[in-house]
Amino acid sequence: MPKRLLSLSVLINLIVVLGQTNSVWAANGNTNGFERFFIAGGPLVWLVLGPLSIITCMLIVRYFLAFRNKRLLPPTVGKRFEFLLSQPGQAGLREFIEEQSTLLGRALAAGYTQTTAGPEATLDALHESLQQDASLLNRRLEWLNLIGNVAPMIGLFGTVWGMIDAFNGIVQAGGQPQPADLAQGISVALVTTWWGLIIAIPALAAYGSLRQRLDACTAEAALTAEAILLPLAK
Repeated sequence: MPKRLLSLSVLINLIVVLGQTNSVWAANGNTNGFERFFIAGGPLVWLVLGPLSIITCMLIVRYFLAFRNKRLLPPTVGKRFEFLLSQPGQAGLREFIEEQSTLLGRALAAGYTQTTAGPEATLDALHESLQQDASLLNRRLEWLNLIGNVAPMIGLFGTVWGMIDAFNGIVQAGGQPQPADLAQGISVALVTTWWGLIIAIPALAAYGSLRQRLDACTAEAALTAEAILLPLAK
């Protein structure tokens, strides 16, 4: 799916959710959901947490599509490699190796170049390739980890900001404030906290899930590459 189309679909879904929330609150005769959960949060929600939530949704969808098992470990790579090995003169094997970009394909390519040096060199080469590729993929996932840890801190900043505003309202009212004098500060405190959590929870959950998927794929790629290459090592 093109990146622009994916981004557009995420934005449409967010608009639909906000619209449904508005309808619920309007039906109950209350302030609509958009005002309660967005406008009431103040500039910190409008300029930071709101856009950050959209970025988080886009990253989650993008990474789950990119880290699919079939994409990291295409089932045809190992079979194709074995087929080319069995051909007279291993015709087409070099071209196949040069065009590999998956975990398994790159591990097979790295290990195959060391098969003449023995089993130990073969294992070292393929494991080093897998470690390098897994490290690069993990760096991409760190964005979700970073967002998951920073978003609650931004929400906490909004909480403190809102409480300071509320206490200022008490001072300005001479120690006898009306509920309306405190409403804005309390709204900022609660809404920013809510946004921080609503961003962090999916981000950290997706990060953990994708890390487990990557670790499983790396281990499976190592076993598959070893089974194919070790019989060739001399």
